[in-house]
Amino acid sequence: MRKFLVTALVLATISVGFTILSTPNPASAVPSFSRLHGLPCNECHSAFPRLNPFGMDYKQRGYRLPGQEGLFIWDQKTLPISALAVGRLRISHRDNPVTGARIRTRSRFELEEVELMIAGTAAPKVGYFVEFEQELADGEEFTADQVWVQFSDLLPNSLLNLRAGKMLNEFYYLSQKRRLTFQRYISPITFNVIGVELNGTWRRLRFAGGVVNDERDPPSATTTTAPAGGGAVTTTTNNPAAVNLQTRLQGYYAWLTYTIADQVLGIRYINTKSNSDNPSPVIDGRTRQQLDATLNLWFDPVEVILGYFHNFDIGGVNRQQRRSYLVEGIVEVVPEKLFLDTRFELQDTAFVAGGPNNPTTANGTQLSVNLTYYFHPNIRLIAEFDKVSGEGTGIFAFPGPNSTAGNSEERYMLGFQIGL
Repeated sequence: MRKFLVTALVLATISVGFTILSTPNPASAVPSFSRLHGLPCNECHSAFPRLNPFGMDYKQRGYRLPGQEGLFIWDQKTLPISALAVGRLRISHRDNPVTGARIRTRSRFELEEVELMIAGTAAPKVGYFVEFEQELADGEEFTADQVWVQFSDLLPNSLLNLRAGKMLNEFYYLSQKRRLTFQRYISPITFNVIGVELNGTWRRLRFAGGVVNDERDPPSATTTTAPAGGGAVTTTTNNPAAVNLQTRLQGYYAWLTYTIADQVLGIRYINTKSNSDNPSPVIDGRTRQQLDATLNLWFDPVEVILGYFHNFDIGGVNRQQRRSYLVEGIVEVVPEKLFLDTRFELQDTAFVAGGPNNPTTANGTQLSVNLTYYFHPNIRLIAEFDKVSGEGTGIFAFPGPNSTAGNSEERYMLGFQIGL
């Protein structure tokens, strides 16, 4: 039944996409917020799905335009429903980084992701967002990825808002959800959390702070299997019960951004038990901490993003540190039509002498070059090249926590993204 629903959603999305191409009035064919307010996509997006400063304000105000309080849902003239589908043809080559010998080549077309979103205001000063998502290429289930409600203007002019539910801890201008590339960021920039958050804006400052559940699954039982006819016994342990990972409000975070002349400096602190399984499994209940410093620079038609992410006590290993570095440049080659996105990331995990389950090295690099053409404001065609190498990037699977990188991979992709 689930596969049938997903297939139906995809076919409906593609069918409406073709209808869009023949619709003379583009304002009637763009996503729900644009239909509701009669605004073009580029009012909120610098390059769909990326948000510009106006779009960031609109989202943080609980989907309200400046000077407006929002409508009751039954007073709105359109249904607040949007859909998104992403598909791609992927050709990948895996090589031995020492000899350069080709290890494996794969090619396939895959529907990477489908989403269904319902968002807007349920009442004056009450915003909400519900997102159902399935990452088909990763074999994930069709689930509710975000479900939250926001009570705005606890202090006037969106100085203080209260958000609660299943949501994202992210910088609006740097997000997994709003990247242009197929390839995800390896830097830890977006976190799924469940809890409560206070956020707001004051002059050039935008800020948020939350108390949330851990992002990991609860402990699972140890399983032991023995092959038929006797022989060696295999034992598998996943999140041992001795590790305190119950989903309670034990994590917290705070971030702020400061904007001057369209340039944005961001700082964030996170304390969570969402320890990393790569390179080391969780061995105790130690909290993992993260400090971020990011810079978003606009020099029309160029946007530059710089990021530094410092994790410590990762994997439950005392004092083990990981640093991630991000440099990304986005060039608007043809206004509102053609964009070039180039991104380089480096991940470096330090060695801790005597640390249990501690790798000698767990470094990784990622290079992505993406060319995006907007056939329509909410329909884009994508060509991309990615080169990934190293352990700890979350892209390769290794046989054990102490193994080191033995492969690199190149990917060539062509695809599309449709938003309705």
